Amino acid sequence: MIDECHTGSEGEGKSDENPIGLGGITAFEMTSFLDALNARFFPGDPKLEFQQLAAALHLATMWNFDELRKAIITHVNKTISSTSPMDRIDASLKCKVEEWLHPAYQVLCERENGLTNEEAKHLGLERAAAIWRIREAYCAAKSSGCWGCRGRDLYCRSCGCYEVNRPQGNQINSVNVIERIKGEDVLKFE
Repeated sequence: MIDECHTGSEGEGKSDENPIGLGGITAFEMTSFLDALNARFFPGDPKLEFQQLAAALHLATMWNFDELRKAIITHVNKTISSTSPMDRIDASLKCKVEEWLHPAYQVLCERENGLTNEEAKHLGLERAAAIWRIREAYCAAKSSGCWGCRGRDLYCRSCGCYEVNRPQGNQINSVNVIERIKGEDVLKFE
């Protein structure tokens, strides 16, 4: 079935004792890839978890299975908001899906609780510090309604509002959080 001239060694891939090596690929990734590939031939949505879809997407990206990649991304986009922000960040970077990255960072910046120790370790010092800076500015702006004035002055040169006309809460903050995320070099898509 497989000619020796196309493989790395004599008999490679011809028996269980002498498999073709796929270095760096786990059995979970391969199984997930095959499950996602098979799911395309059956009606309805595939019943795969996010971790399975991310593993399949990683291999589809690595091996240039563009149609499968697009199908997985389209499917994941329907439910990605229910996935943890850390899983979204990891999948975005590993699978080269830019559209998932900044919204995941935004969740970390806008949620009630800050980063856990595990999340900070996972992100690394520079990315965790960037999230912390944006989060601090967001929390201050959330209480005053403006990123520039933070409620310190009667008139704000940044937003042009007098204290009595200042926007409240999240009217302006979500857009500004994304803009601040995009402005941090360590949080940019690589």
